[in-house]
Order: sequence, then C-alpha cells, then structure tokens
Amino acid sequence: MKTLERITVYPIKSLDGVNLDAVEITQGGSLKYDREFAFVDEDGKFINGKKYGQINLIRSIYRLDETSVEFSIERENYKKNFHLEKEKPGIEKFFSEFLGKKISFRQNKQSGFPDDLQASGPTVVSVASLQEVAKWFPNLSAEELYKRFRPNLLLNDTPAFWEDNLFGEKGEEKLFHIGEVKFFGMNPCARCTVPTKNPESGEAIPFFQKHFSEMRKTSLPAWSNLSQFDHYYRFCVNTKVPGTEAGKILLTGDTISLNPHY
Repeated sequence: MKTLERITVYPIKSLDGVNLDAVEITQGGSLKYDREFAFVDEDGKFINGKKYGQINLIRSIYRLDETSVEFSIERENYKKNFHLEKEKPGIEKFFSEFLGKKISFRQNKQSGFPDDLQASGPTVVSVASLQEVAKWFPNLSAEELYKRFRPNLLLNDTPAFWEDNLFGEKGEEKLFHIGEVKFFGMNPCARCTVPTKNPESGEAIPFFQKHFSEMRKTSLPAWSNLSQFDHYYRFCVNTKVPGTEAGKILLTGDTISLNPHY
C-alpha cells in the first residue's frame, strides 16, 4: 500500500523546511505555511538560492504555533529569534545587511508564493526515487537529495519514479487522491540550479545537471509520459489542488489512490 511518508513545508521561500504530521489545505490550494513568506528585491523578484548562494549559510528553525523563527549563521556566530508577522522590519534589516541588498519580507496566507502559478500545489516524490538518484551521485545520500530538491510530499512503498504515474499527457490534469484530498498531477518539475548546490554551504557539484539528465533519460520507467519531457532535468511532480479541498487535512500515513472514481 502506497502511503504518505513525510510532509515538509518551507515557511520562508528558499530557506529550511519543517516536517509536519498533518497540514491543512489553504484556499489557494497550497499547504498551510508552505512558502507563506518570501523575500523580494526592489524589482519585486524573489530572493532565492539560484542567484544568492550565501542564503544557504542561514539556518532557520520554526515554531509555527508561535509564528516565530530562529535564524542562525554558524560562521558569524549569529543567532536571533523573530516573530514572523510582528517583527518584519527586523527580518528585512537582517537579510538586507547579510545579502548587501535592500529587500522586503512579504506574506501570503492564502496561497503562499509558489514558483509555478499554474501548478501551485505541493510537489511530490518517492523514497525509492531519491534512493535511485543517490546511486548516480555516490557522495550524496537520499536525505541530502531530499533537501536539495525541496519537495513537499514524500511517498513510500513504491518503485523508483512511481510518482511519474501522477501526471499524464502534456496539458492533462490527472486526478489522484492522498487520503481525502483531491489532487491533479500536472507535470514533472523542471529543475533549476538549486539542487546542484549543497543546501548548507552553497557549494555546487560540477556537471550535476548534465549527469542527472543523462541518468534520468536512461532510467525513465515505462509509465512516464514522454510528451512531458522536453528535457530530462525534471524530477518530482508538480500538482494543482482544486478549491473544493480547502480546509481538508493531509496526514502522514494517508494512502495514495489513482482511482478517478474515488
């Protein structure tokens, strides 16, 4: 029986995640707390690990019940707590000084700040897929790959790349359920430079993208829909959650169903 092994939300876009046993679906179809906050520059563009590698040096520990976060930078012997809503100016000042760039700290409780507005639901991957990719990079564990690719939902008791069953033809919205929550699988997620970098140091692995793409192509299972692969640097599944699911609760241990008549 295929089950939901782990739920991870990333309260501040591009910073550390936190694992939850249960999470509510928001009005916008995201997981509550996921990418609820984000940093943007003066042009309104997101501050993330693609351009700002030093952001990987910042650790964040959340107390979601208190709406607070502890930021720490080991090399600078820095550690400080902030209330995420009441102390936004202090957070902006800290990150502006650290990055050497004026930034703003924004919040969106309804839908968070997803990368893909057309597939703004949680991203999905399986334990077996991470274990398989770890074989391609002997110095990386499945757990580190999880941190590099930053998915929301981790599935268990599946073969490698089983999650490719969750999307269909290009442009199709493929129905599936996790527990009582309805999802539409959209496409295999096109990856950026973030997974090439160590999530704690920002150090990049040379030719990561090239090697990953070559291995992904040769390892593609029969159930993967080729119409979705204009390139092979795609991993994890993007989803969309309809508005009917708002307020429903997703739980670790929930089972996954591909039955459209569920």
